[in-house]
Order: sequence, then C-alpha cells, then structure tokens
Amino acid sequence: MNNKICNKKLIAFVLGWMIIFSGIVFSEDFILNRSSVNGFDRIIMNPYSKSLDYLGTGLTITTMLTPAVMLAAPVQDYWKIGVEYAETAVISFGVNEIVKRCINRPRPYMYFEGAPQSEIEDGDCNNSFYSRHTALAFTGAGFTTFMICQYFPDSKWKIPVIAASFSLATASGVMRIASGNHFLTDVLVGAVVGTGFGFLVPWINSFWLKPSINGNIQMNASPVGLNFCIRF
Repeated sequence: MNNKICNKKLIAFVLGWMIIFSGIVFSEDFILNRSSVNGFDRIIMNPYSKSLDYLGTGLTITTMLTPAVMLAAPVQDYWKIGVEYAETAVISFGVNEIVKRCINRPRPYMYFEGAPQSEIEDGDCNNSFYSRHTALAFTGAGFTTFMICQYFPDSKWKIPVIAASFSLATASGVMRIASGNHFLTDVLVGAVVGTGFGFLVPWINSFWLKPSINGNIQMNASPVGLNFCIRF
C-alpha cells in the first residue's frame, strides 16, 4: 500500500514538472493535480477571480504612476526623469517577457474549476512565472524611492511617499495571488526583480545624467553584490 502511494506521488511530481517545461495546451475542463505543486506554493493557491484580477491590475497601474510625484522636481529635469523611467519599465517588462517564454508554469487557477477560457486559448494560462504585474509595480515603487531620495532627501513627504508606493505594490502582488493568477514564489521573485530594476537602472544612469539637486542615495558595487545606502 505504501509503495502504491509513493508511486502515485512520484508520478504526480514528475507530471507537474513536465507540464511546467513542456508548454502543454489545456482544455477548459482540464484540472491539474494540486499535489504536483511544491509544498511552499501549495500553502496559498486560489481559483480564478475576475474581480480580484481587475483590482490587481488597477493597483499595478496606480503604483506605476507613483513616479508622478517627481513633477515636484525642477522642470529642466522632467525629460531626464521621464526617459529614465521609460527605460526602467521597458527593461523590467522585457526581462519578464524573456523569462515567461523560457519557463512554462501553469497558473494556480489551472488547479481549480472555473479557469478563464480566453487565457487557456491564448496560452497565457502557462505564464505564471514570474508575476509581471508585481514586477512592474515594484519597479515603479523602487524608481520612486530612488528619485525622491535623490532629489528631496530632507522632505517630510519622503517616507510617506515611499511607504505608500511599496504598500500599493505589495497590495498588487497580494491580489495576483488572491485572484488565482500567481503562486507566492511568482510574486516574491517579481517583487525582488522589479525593485532591483527600479534602483539599478537610475543608479547606472546617474553616472552621466546628473540631477539638478543632489540627494542622499548611494549604491556601491563589490565582488559579492550591490550595496544600497539611503539616508533618511
């Protein structure tokens, strides 16, 4: 009996990984076995929710607009900030697109009834890793943080703006999980990668695109990684 149970678990595990990397096309009534999902991600899995999906998208768009606070910067720097943010967002989007095309992972809602047929038909049901909405939201929050610390290090609004930006980004990630679109690991990776691009791209640009106002943000490279220093 124990051998049969072990064999079933092994088959489910192997099937799960084959699905992740094979890009299988699913039908509407095809429901995956939740036992094939790793234990960590299996803790939080949800069926599809259209309303929460839309709410998550709205939160992502709102977070991506948080760099608009930089309209308080000197007018002559508008072009610089705008170009840098566009560059940051495009890079974050592009890297995510490459990863999604290389790794096929079924979304959580594929393990429940009621998966959206439109996403099954266009293959988006296989693009769970990693969360683009979360990555872009945290890209916006990270960029906003970098810029406000660079331009307005002594502003009383600095901490509230940073807190609000990352709170919105976090809420976006939570909605992506609650709506059944992503696993917890999809969102965690998206948050880390998005925040990284939000800081890294403007920092690299700062070597030749100097702001009109000097701030209190520094980042140093070392053989073991990158070190951020933000003085509040």
